[in-house]
Amino acid sequence: MSKRCVFFAPSDVWGGIEKNVLLRARMLSQRGYRVTVVLLQGMFAERFQPYPEIEVVSVPFRGGDLNPLVVWHYVRLLRRVRPHAVFAASKKDWWLVSFSAWLCSVPNIVLYLGVLRNVKNNIKYRSVFRRFRAEVLVNSGSLKQALISDSPLFSERNVHLIYNGFDLPAKTEPVVDYRKQFGLPEETVLIGCAGRFSMQKGFQLLPDILARLPEHVHVVHAGGGQYEQKIKAIIADSPIAHRVHYVGYLQDTRPFYSGIDVFLLCSRFEGMANVLNEAMSFGKPVVSTRVSGSEELLANGRYGVLVDIDDTAAMADAVQAIISGQVHFDPEQLRQWIADSFSIEQMISKTERLMFQSDRCSSS
Repeated sequence: MSKRCVFFAPSDVWGGIEKNVLLRARMLSQRGYRVTVVLLQGMFAERFQPYPEIEVVSVPFRGGDLNPLVVWHYVRLLRRVRPHAVFAASKKDWWLVSFSAWLCSVPNIVLYLGVLRNVKNNIKYRSVFRRFRAEVLVNSGSLKQALISDSPLFSERNVHLIYNGFDLPAKTEPVVDYRKQFGLPEETVLIGCAGRFSMQKGFQLLPDILARLPEHVHVVHAGGGQYEQKIKAIIADSPIAHRVHYVGYLQDTRPFYSGIDVFLLCSRFEGMANVLNEAMSFGKPVVSTRVSGSEELLANGRYGVLVDIDDTAAMADAVQAIISGQVHFDPEQLRQWIADSFSIEQMISKTERLMFQSDRCSSS
């Protein structure tokens, strides 16, 4: 009988974490595992429709830490599926998923953390990591070290580093001509930014960044999100509003990355940003703030320019150095770096070992 797992991702936001759940679920099912994914009712089930081998279960609400109705839903599901492993994609769900899995004697409990969060050394988390024996999966070495340094609940034994994985796109990927689409001159330089609109991502800094760059430098942004109208209003009130162009949420981002010249990550905090990996897999030069994971991904500046968080002058200078040719990154070297160190094959193989091949996980 195939081993089984349940991914819990009951979120009302579709971002990098949710995309990663879809990728892991799809790849594990292709390896013969029976995969169930838990979503919020009415949220994102259509993203899984192309993969009928993945069972999607919808729950009416997420609940808080002490919600017996959510535990009842989860326990019923886990007793039916009888998984060898559960995976909770968000810290909001750690307690309820861990408690429910422990009640059902699920061998492996894996909790994902993509951004550094405060994990208190209280009875709730002591139960999660000592009584329920949950383990944490992180996507950057800096995040792993921060967890181990900041809390006695964590050690090398229960914190596991698995980098997010990416397949190299074909060199013949379709390209969107954004200059033509937005009526821009051929000499226009296009900075790509991608991600949901939130204060975390730093897109409200774009007016100050662009004001420091020549008039022919524009931004193309891909994404949506809760703070879209607020951040767009900030940009609209600035003198450079005509130099920022929006393409909305893209199911397929390949034409976006193919159509830009430089990629900018101006986030204030991250784990390891998927969009940065994606841009590099297309051979695009990148500028990133020194958020968690970026120094590892860029090998401390070997594969991209690192700048301080909120330093808009440094961001503008870095972009200018790239577009002027003062700083150059070979596209093939960027692609090879991603292929060698951040492949999907590595990510799925390590996930498989963590979820199914631990000593605590018996065969069915």
